[in-house]
Amino acid sequence: MTKVPTPRVIFVRHGQTEWSKSGQHTSVTDLELTPFGVQQMRNTGKSLIGTKGLHMIEPQNITHIFVSPRLRARHTVELLLDGVNETIKEKIPVVVTEDIREWEYGDYEGLKTHEIKELRQKRGLDQETSWSIWRDGCENGEVHTDVKTRLDRFIEGIKTIHRDAIANNITSDIIVVAHGHILRCLVARWVERELDCNPMLMLDAGGVGVLSYQHHNCDEPAIYLAGAFTVPVEEEGADF
Repeated sequence: MTKVPTPRVIFVRHGQTEWSKSGQHTSVTDLELTPFGVQQMRNTGKSLIGTKGLHMIEPQNITHIFVSPRLRARHTVELLLDGVNETIKEKIPVVVTEDIREWEYGDYEGLKTHEIKELRQKRGLDQETSWSIWRDGCENGEVHTDVKTRLDRFIEGIKTIHRDAIANNITSDIIVVAHGHILRCLVARWVERELDCNPMLMLDAGGVGVLSYQHHNCDEPAIYLAGAFTVPVEEEGADF
């Protein structure tokens, strides 16, 4: 039996909003995409997903899509799938889950980083250190341990799907559509890094990344660094 490609998680940050453009922290505020963000994600979908062997994802290999409940994320999913055949699209489970909602910013909702730092200093905080969301969290919002708990639960669910796919020799690409901070946290937790320090990762609005496993083994999660968008199974490196 020919071995199918190793399962993947393709994560996508939602398209541009007015607040992602301005640098304002956005968690529970339900903003729409800008006109640019709409076109951005429609074009990303056309480049990312297709059946001509030139795309990173073949639609028939998408076994699940997980999406944040926020409007900007749900609209992004619709735009990504805009060019997919309706018959195939109808078979793809799209699951809305709170586990990948954005890090809740609490009192810092709508503020820019420098405004948060000024606010905290006025409240007598950070007299010797500069605010870090990773270390300090958000007043009346979440701290890193809150985010870790829900992401670890989410990751275990993905691994269950992928273990079944490997056992049954089924190709499984899972798409995750969410937000800037939570997706950087997802990448960090995928490789079991703690969230109390900056993981030094960047992800712009509309950005795409890939998580997978070494040696076709779900117990060896890895960040898939830049490489070929399409890799024929028979040419896949043994060290993968």
